[in-house]
Parts: sequence; C-alpha cells; structure tokens
Amino acid sequence: MTNQTMRAVVAGKPGGPEVLKVTTLPIPEPGPGEARIKVAFCGLNPMDTFARRGVLTWMNLPWPFTPGIEHAGVVDAVGDGVDTSLIGSRVHARNAWGGNADYSIAQAASLLQIAEGLDWKAGSVYRGMTFTAWHCLHTAARVRAGDVCVFHSAAGPVAIMLTQVAKEAGATVIGLAGSQAKIDYARQFGADHLVDYVANDWVAEVMEITDNRGADIIVDGNQGPDAPKNYEAAAANCKVIYIGATAGEPAPDVPSFVLIGKSIFVGGFNLPLLEAMGEDASDEVIENVRSGRWKIPVSEEVELEDVPDLHARFHRRELVGRVVIRVGGDL
Repeated sequence: MTNQTMRAVVAGKPGGPEVLKVTTLPIPEPGPGEARIKVAFCGLNPMDTFARRGVLTWMNLPWPFTPGIEHAGVVDAVGDGVDTSLIGSRVHARNAWGGNADYSIAQAASLLQIAEGLDWKAGSVYRGMTFTAWHCLHTAARVRAGDVCVFHSAAGPVAIMLTQVAKEAGATVIGLAGSQAKIDYARQFGADHLVDYVANDWVAEVMEITDNRGADIIVDGNQGPDAPKNYEAAAANCKVIYIGATAGEPAPDVPSFVLIGKSIFVGGFNLPLLEAMGEDASDEVIENVRSGRWKIPVSEEVELEDVPDLHARFHRRELVGRVVIRVGGDL
C-alpha cells in the first residue's frame, strides 16, 4: 500500500482538545512482530484524554501522537515473524494507540480475537470495562452476597459493568452520578440506589441507606480533593479501590489512624498488570456479554472527524456510557 494515505487524528503536542487535528498520513507498514489493522470502531477511553494532555508520565509516548488505545478491526497485513494466517482476523487491540485512524499498528502477540456473536461496536470496547469490573470485584475486593457496594461515576462504562457484576454476586449497589440525566441513563443497568452527588450529601445518603453501617466496597475512578469522603462512607473492613483519576488529581493522603480506626483497606487496581500475571476470566465474561446477560453501555456513535469535539465533551463531563468512534464501520 505504498504511497497510499489514510485519515488520522493527530495531536502535535500535549494540550487540550484543540491540539487534535484530523489530517492525512501515509498508511503505515507493519514491522517485525507487528500487525496492521484496518480499524472498524474505536472507543473513547479516558486514557486517550490523559495521553493527549501529556500526563501519562510513565508512558514514553511519541509525538506527534494518534489516540485510540481501545479499538477493533480486521488485520490486513503483518510484519516479519508473524503468522500470515492472522490476516483477515477480527481483532480487538487494547493498550495499543493509533485507533483514531483508518489503519493502526499493534504488536501481533497482544491482539485478541473478537469472540463470535459480538458485533463491531461491542467488540471494540467491551474488554477493558468488563474485565476491570470482574477482577476489581472478584479478584481484588472479594465481593460476597450481602455486601453493599458504592460505585462512583455510575453512568460511566466501568461503573455500569461493576453494577452488573455486583448484582450477579448478590450485592446491593449504590451508584453516584453528577446529574439527573446521568442517573436516568444509569438506572437501566440495575443499581438498587442512585444518588446525585452534586445535589445531595452522598455520604449521608449512603449512611441512611445502610442504617449507618456504611459500604463494604467502594470503587472510585474520580479521586480528586473529595476522595476522603470515601472513608466517611466506609463500613468496618471496607475495601476502597481506586481505578483512575478523572477528576484530574490523585486522592489526598489519608492519615493512617483513620484507616486503622475503621479497619479500612485502600488500594489501587490495574487490569493490564493483572492480565500480565496470567489472571483470566475470559470464558465467563465473554459468555455473559455474548448472551446479553451483561449489557455493554455503548451510548452513542460519532465520526472520526468528531474526535476533537468528543474530547471537549469528555472534559465537560457530558458523556455517559462508552462513546464509539466510527472509523471504517462494519467491515
């Protein structure tokens, strides 16, 4: 495909959504161990926005930079050392940048086959949110029937999947969302209680719901200066798990006597690290998604040219579920 071109969203330097430009680039060629993907759909993952801002200091991102860490498509070429039988496969690329373009390059060994029965949209975004939710609750928190779980960003994709996994385990779910519109969206996924944390004192609401006992599991992907409220809402032996920092800054340090006083366990969760250690739950997770037992919250579809505006909407906290970007569409 020498000398042929493709559309791509490119950030020339770290910054706000305004640094993203839709441009034309040469179609890349795969190197040794790599595969080229003709992209079908790409999800907007918070990691894309963090990368664009240049705050992923632990990742040596190349600039100019094309976002799109979570996408799916068809392998159309492979580099040296890669089995050519991979060509034509429907694959999901996670933790591989470049999905905001007609073609991306990924390490062939990291690609995941899209299970039969999953459409392109679900196939492009399901894995990160579902496996994060399953392992966060079953591997990290050890959820049990009767537990009370509090999930921040209840209308976000991970909290929506956490809700479904927790309900299946017999837990009670309290979801926190920042507007009535987000509560209305989250309601369809089965939470027992939904609280507007902007309009209400959410800690007081949790304590009232639990008869002043508090929550057994709290999962927070926001962090920020209000994160210490998690410890106020915690029951004895509560597990507070941080999975992100969409509020833009980490949780403040908490005095150890606060943790000791209520026997609170605080930790972080990193799905790629867990997967690298060999932990898996593929059969159960995929079957629950394929059967429709767990609903994948694809909330809307936008075009590749809409990506800069989509990043701006993310920062205004206007999005619910997972937005997918149509690149090549249903290939």
